[in-house]
Amino acid sequence: MSYYFGLDLSTQQLKLLVIDEGFKIVHSYSLEFETDLPHYKTVKGVYSDERTGEIVAPVTMWIEALDVVLEKVKQDGIDFALVKGISGSCQQHGSVYWSDAANDVLSSLDPTRSLKDQIGEACFSLQTSPNWQDHSTGEELEIFERYVGGADSLAEITGSRAHYRFTGPQIRKLLKLRPEVYHKTKRISLVSSFLASLFSGTIVELEEADACGMNLYDIRNKRWDEQLLATCSMTHEMDGIEDETVRQQAIDELKRKLGTPSPAGFKAISKISSYFVQKFGFKEDCRIYSFTGDNLATIISFPLNEDELLISLGTSTTVLLVTKHYVPSSAYHTFIHPTIPDSYMGMICYCNGSLAREKIRDLLNKKFNKPSNDWTLFDKLLSQSKFNKAVGVYFPIGEIVPNCKAQTIRARMGSDGELEIVDSWDEEIDAGVIVQSQALSCRARAAPMLNVKAQTIDGIESLEFDGKLISKEHLSQRPHKVVFVGGASKNTAIVSKFAEVLGGESFRFDNPNACALGGAFKASWSVACEDDGVVDFHRYLESRFDTNTMERIQVDEKQWDTYIPGLKMLQQLETVLER
Repeated sequence: MSYYFGLDLSTQQLKLLVIDEGFKIVHSYSLEFETDLPHYKTVKGVYSDERTGEIVAPVTMWIEALDVVLEKVKQDGIDFALVKGISGSCQQHGSVYWSDAANDVLSSLDPTRSLKDQIGEACFSLQTSPNWQDHSTGEELEIFERYVGGADSLAEITGSRAHYRFTGPQIRKLLKLRPEVYHKTKRISLVSSFLASLFSGTIVELEEADACGMNLYDIRNKRWDEQLLATCSMTHEMDGIEDETVRQQAIDELKRKLGTPSPAGFKAISKISSYFVQKFGFKEDCRIYSFTGDNLATIISFPLNEDELLISLGTSTTVLLVTKHYVPSSAYHTFIHPTIPDSYMGMICYCNGSLAREKIRDLLNKKFNKPSNDWTLFDKLLSQSKFNKAVGVYFPIGEIVPNCKAQTIRARMGSDGELEIVDSWDEEIDAGVIVQSQALSCRARAAPMLNVKAQTIDGIESLEFDGKLISKEHLSQRPHKVVFVGGASKNTAIVSKFAEVLGGESFRFDNPNACALGGAFKASWSVACEDDGVVDFHRYLESRFDTNTMERIQVDEKQWDTYIPGLKMLQQLETVLER
């Protein structure tokens, strides 16, 4: 029997899963920062400053959380000697700033003492880590995009336009406001490589897939982009720095702090630190594999292959997909895939998901005197709905995709074939239109990343979304498979309508431990590759994955064609949005 550990260090908690060789979850552990470590006085795991927009987390809290969770595992009598590999997932984009003292402390830990008692404030030049919710880098975003020629140029290099949470703008802000802290920093980790460093007993390199979420990494050429490093270090020529020597010195300093990202894949980054061998009884040959970001871990938590979609229906809506084609856009994200060679993960994030649908549900329930949280009426109307050439944008909060202010606009096709904005219609119509429109947006924007044989369909044409022309060939593709996860995936009416619009074989999968499980799967697969020879990741998961945990969604595949006019209608509607 062999065990594999998968960890998930998220904003609000630390999870640890123990799986066996057959992918069965043997034990699971979790620790909530706010409730289980109340002395840090965090709210939902972070400190927030409404005045500046800063949202950060105390790094030592995460170290203490690992102490507590591992002690729980020990108390349960788990045989650590059976653990052959460890990997995991962490909140993306956050950064940890190590001091000169850190590596010496990590490499000489005393097994009679806790991690927190030894890896303290002296190991960090900055005691907090910027969180993905942080929105204090507005000036830096504008600079990052302007210095390279715009949002599309930045996305072409790094896979994403500039974002508040991304690490590069966060580092530039630190250098601008606290240069003494920046220059005292020996190494900069992402949260993923920080946690891997604790297990390794030394500061390990960033993981390449997670490094894509920094606005610094040249994805095509798999190296740091020097123009962006100059921007990050405030020595770009547009900063007024003309001395090439000064600029190169600053770039080299930042490169030393960042290190060289380890290639995505199966190779171990280290053996486990002797501290854990002596304290908990791990074997010395237990291997540590690079940890990755949470969205990247989600996509490897079940068998998702090329040209297949994962739709997370939560408070927000997130589309993840696997593609062999690097087709970057300022409207979405592209990351190197953490386990499939020469592949990428595409990601589209919408702010308005469940929140928008809940508002329509509440309006319907108020009109018909139903309980406020009851989905019965909404679901009935949605299930009965057909595409009647009506679309809408329902944005109770400002949206990312398309980038616009909060607003609600309804429209239908007029008798003359032109789109007509409608002041109002019966609330009953909204149930179908909101879900159909949300799904149409996902369908259109995911299309350029797919590489599926196009269907022969009449009535479709090239369309422009977010300033990008999407060819009719791309719009005529449907994914091989769609998997639905997240809170609203439990709602059959919503999932069925999304599946109808998106096409492809559809399933739903209820897995609240996706991120930790993705880490555990990566550890198991990596050990197999190193010990028995390289095996395809997707095939490895398929051979062990319990398909009974996935429920097939039955839909009328013929309905896919009926939504083609909706793509053009949605494009036309988005041209009148208030930006």
